[in-house]
Amino acid sequence: MPAYRATQATVLTFAPGASWPVTGYRATCPPGMLNVLQAAWEARPGRRKRNGPDNLPTKSLKDLITLIDPEITSVHWDPRHPAWLRARTEIDPDLLLIALSAWASAHVAPHVPDTDWYGRLEGAGQFKWIPEDLDLAQHGLHPNGTANPPAHVFDLLPSLVAEHLTTTDLQLLGHHRDLRLGPTQADGRRTLHLGQPEILIDEDGAVGASVDVLTLHLETVPGVPEVHLHVDLGMTRFATNALDYIPRRGNGDPTASVLLSAKEGFIHRRERPMLLQSSVTIRRRGQDTSWTWQPGVTSILARLTHHEPPSLDELRAAPGNAAGQPFAAHLVHSSGMTYRHPDQDGAPPARATHDHPVGHGYQPRDHMEALTQVARQLEDKGLVPLMPSPKARTRSKTRLPMQLPGSPTYELEVWASSDRTWQGLQTAAADKLGLTPATPTAACASFTGPINLTLHRHDPQDLTAGLPRSTESDPAARRAAYEASEAERTARITRAFPRLAHPTACIVEMEGAAYFSRTHQRDPKTLFKKVLPSLRRNVQGLRPIPPANTNSSKAALAKRFPGTDFATTDIERAASALRDALRQAGHLPKLHAPPGIEGPFELITVWLAPAGERMLVPMLIRQHTHEESTAQLMTTTGSPTERPMPLTTLPEALVAGRGRVPRTARAALAEFLTNALSLDSTVNRLLLVRRARTSDKDIWPWLQDSRITFDQLVLPGIDITAPNADPDRRKPGDQPGLRIIRLRERSDRSAVPRAFGVTQEMASAGDDTDELIPVTRHGRFSGLVEVGERSFWGINPRPDQNQTPLTLTKFDPAQTANRTWTCSNPTSLEIVPAFLQDGDNPADWAMYVHAQRRFHAHTNIATTWPAIVHLAELMEEYIV
Repeated sequence: MPAYRATQATVLTFAPGASWPVTGYRATCPPGMLNVLQAAWEARPGRRKRNGPDNLPTKSLKDLITLIDPEITSVHWDPRHPAWLRARTEIDPDLLLIALSAWASAHVAPHVPDTDWYGRLEGAGQFKWIPEDLDLAQHGLHPNGTANPPAHVFDLLPSLVAEHLTTTDLQLLGHHRDLRLGPTQADGRRTLHLGQPEILIDEDGAVGASVDVLTLHLETVPGVPEVHLHVDLGMTRFATNALDYIPRRGNGDPTASVLLSAKEGFIHRRERPMLLQSSVTIRRRGQDTSWTWQPGVTSILARLTHHEPPSLDELRAAPGNAAGQPFAAHLVHSSGMTYRHPDQDGAPPARATHDHPVGHGYQPRDHMEALTQVARQLEDKGLVPLMPSPKARTRSKTRLPMQLPGSPTYELEVWASSDRTWQGLQTAAADKLGLTPATPTAACASFTGPINLTLHRHDPQDLTAGLPRSTESDPAARRAAYEASEAERTARITRAFPRLAHPTACIVEMEGAAYFSRTHQRDPKTLFKKVLPSLRRNVQGLRPIPPANTNSSKAALAKRFPGTDFATTDIERAASALRDALRQAGHLPKLHAPPGIEGPFELITVWLAPAGERMLVPMLIRQHTHEESTAQLMTTTGSPTERPMPLTTLPEALVAGRGRVPRTARAALAEFLTNALSLDSTVNRLLLVRRARTSDKDIWPWLQDSRITFDQLVLPGIDITAPNADPDRRKPGDQPGLRIIRLRERSDRSAVPRAFGVTQEMASAGDDTDELIPVTRHGRFSGLVEVGERSFWGINPRPDQNQTPLTLTKFDPAQTANRTWTCSNPTSLEIVPAFLQDGDNPADWAMYVHAQRRFHAHTNIATTWPAIVHLAELMEEYIV
């Protein structure tokens, strides 16, 4: 493997002196039209009132207007905005009136179906187009040196880049791509589909379709003066067989995303070829399941198009057929979905299911190929790849030494009806955790070694069975039935397993969500997460270990754990359950201080966990070099006093509903964050704070890209966004011992790019010459990358189990089998040391934080977050 001293990010930026002039027009929605629409919206029966501005439901309107005319370059979400519409030419007002009328009928005022919206809106005002000349390559700087592109650049640049690429002969590995515009997002990001979905059938008969996708979006980095245009390569997978199971996300009904397309246009042939986003809701009531379209552009197009709108019955039973209609609906695959194998002619219907055959992820060469070819098409626009970033020079270690408690004793409960699961856990404890077993009994198994572990087996009988589904059509009656069944199960669990004197962890053998869906029962996991911690049992689930595979073939034997009849994957699952249970029982490594810090050191994080739509649970977690880890919640009316508690007791407090505050309680949240800083302390301490949720202008606006002034702290709750604001800025000498590092994960709007190792080697120019030429090679990189004076990207190593060859590519149409591979893409974390003490090396502190992502006793896989933040995020499972 070559040694990579630098990384190449999948980012474009404008070259010095570049210019991209855009000449066109802008327009706002006529005030008279808005008044008519707003009055109808506010009179709609059953509409939920809002405390703040009651905005019109414009998401579907934005999608529709983006579609109808190729000359429209951007649509703002707010029709009152001075640049609601931007276009290359003045747009036919009749098209806009048709779109507004259909939208009003479907979404604004469906309660008055006979209204002549076209006539009402036509008489309420006229569109006025104002000429404007823009240069997308020009931008200023914020006072802290961060790039400051105008708002129109965020709105226009990704879409104009995507549209420009559709007019070029973009090729990947020499193969032409038929590009199609994808949906636009409210923040201006745009997707570009690199061709039509291609169907793949793997060796097991699983069927699915997929297409390569580029997502283009504009980002900034604190202290970096260049604008970054991210070119993110991804994949969208589609269903072709009938769905067997769709997982539920959150507390509501399951949903599925659908992309809509029409080869000859939905309304007229002048439309740009593009995909529109829609969604369906899956409602399960007893034995019945129904699919319904969510409010969106689908219901509007149904009123306008000359095509037959897609059938939900067909989309559900044969999504492959629905994707082939003139008005096509492509059902998007998401993690956890399973499908039924198609019935064979002459054979009885099969219940066997499969996952999607296409594996996610790409190899570094694919990401770099996409970046190189896109940059080639945009060279005349002044966009070039970002210069490679050097590996950070640091004294900190990439791996922190793991020091665990000396010979601690843990007693765990195991609720297992199956003897095989009980035996599998014992095998995992001995062979995967390296413990020495004593003679077990039917109800107890003890182990000695680095830890002393005792497993106590209990038979939960039917307590882990699924909860009944109500067949009541009335929501209140259905809710009452569910509450009654949960109360009955809770009472039985409490009688069978009384509250313990001290917290422990409990491994519960329980079927997976797909099983309960298939058997038309409700998954009881949420109930267990809510009930067991109140009985001093932190919950760790484990799906039953199946019976031994009697197949004695060489392939089957190779999948067995050595010396047993267990599958290796089952023993790995059991070992993971044991490690996670030990973590919940308090088995954590001892915290190490950063280089150069002597004496006590404290690591702190504040995690704002969502609790439904309107509430948050702020959690303050502290780890000490000389004390046990603690947690603390915010005070509330029901709990006016909150003191630090052992981390093992936090789940019990969370299921009791403590610490919940309204999202609007910004002042209280700011005060909680201020208290976490321990302003009166002089102990060396580091606060890790996530940018998302905390950088709100009413909580801690200093954390925003444009506001961070390094080593000049502005406390939470102080408004620095107001004109002429002059807040008190604290220097390191004012707050001795305090450090603050802001974290931003890649999943935060994909604001952190992927980056890969880059190196140049000399290679032969051909078989018949001795000439050597430089060749650039790319590969996986892990470590810390310096992208600015105070900005770093921490890149995780690939998991050990991912052994995909670097030579593999998913872009070659002659090697379709390559698409079955799952590839590991690097997980980048943006690390910004915002406040340090005099003499601190930012790279050393950034590397210390990055190394914490592998500082775990319960897993050897590097996590998205540093250990302390990872522990805080895991507590979200107890907020039910």
